[in-house]
Amino acid sequence: MAEQNDGKTASSPATLMDVAKKAGVSIATASRVLNGSTRKVRNDSYVKVMEAAKRLNYRPNAYAQAVAKGTAPSIALLVSDISDPYFASVSQAVVKAAGEQGIAVTIGVAAGPKEELEAVRKAVATRPRGIIISESEYVDSPERKTLESELKQYEASGGRAVFIMNRNLPFPAVDVANEVGARAITKLVVDSGYRRPAILKGDDNHRSSRERLAGVMDVLAKAGIGVDPITVANGRFSRTEGYAAVMQMVRSGLLTAGDGAAYGGEGVDSIIALNDVMAIGAMTALRANGIEPGREIGVTGFGDIPYSADVHPSLTTVHLPLAEMGQAAVERVLADQGTDESAAASPANRLIFVQSAPDIVLRESLPRR
Repeated sequence: MAEQNDGKTASSPATLMDVAKKAGVSIATASRVLNGSTRKVRNDSYVKVMEAAKRLNYRPNAYAQAVAKGTAPSIALLVSDISDPYFASVSQAVVKAAGEQGIAVTIGVAAGPKEELEAVRKAVATRPRGIIISESEYVDSPERKTLESELKQYEASGGRAVFIMNRNLPFPAVDVANEVGARAITKLVVDSGYRRPAILKGDDNHRSSRERLAGVMDVLAKAGIGVDPITVANGRFSRTEGYAAVMQMVRSGLLTAGDGAAYGGEGVDSIIALNDVMAIGAMTALRANGIEPGREIGVTGFGDIPYSADVHPSLTTVHLPLAEMGQAAVERVLADQGTDESAAASPANRLIFVQSAPDIVLRESLPRR
């Protein structure tokens, strides 16, 4: 077998121990030089280690380098539901953006605040370079303070936490204009001639649902449209729950004109869903009961997930830049902390807005009346 300089074989790469032995220093000193530790090493030892590494053709281990700095070469991504097209799109963008920088991504699923806190604790234990939380956005959960404490300790040890969608926590957050988008889509509903909406919202302590619902209700009120309370249902930002909510409205006789129908017996002429998967579930429920969505009842969503253009009728919705949101979160994790420390500390600069005025995508599900 061919020999390299200093007796190393071609098939046996040099180890950190080999470099330390050749340089006449401890393994700890060699590690500090080669793995990027912030601890100082005497100049003569530094020179010896670098010369030994060059002679032995030593290649540092990327993981060892990161651990020496206090973090691993990975990002932990937490989502509520990986099967949801919204979270799947964001996750794909995070994986792509991180991969382009040579960073691996591990994905964890946590459906609620308790699961999220436990997932954060497990992620912190692996010492990733960053934790991206694209999660439930529950802003009033009892776990909120503990979550904040866990993430502050994690950042103090050299990691970085970033949220996708702001929760008013002291960490960077990628955000979009939820209320602005809700106002725009509702104005389109009103301008298209609809006056008797049903609304599918999320949980009341879900920030995005709150903001979107506030925008919807404000536009309707200014248009002189009073929403019948029996037409507001919690679809929990889920396709199955959106489907179930509309099925219940149909079975209760609320949607179609007649005795007991909403709006004084006139029934509902539109469904404003605060995310796309609820809208898609709603359209399925309408068809299951012989009601043609986009013809008898207009339907809108929010998010512009990939499937929204493929369903029938194609869904009118608010476009969210899902890929850009994931990319922005990765960029914030990998940003040089030494150059933006003051910006990160300033509440005015903490939010990363990837979109200030969401676009409305007009499709077949909301024809003019």
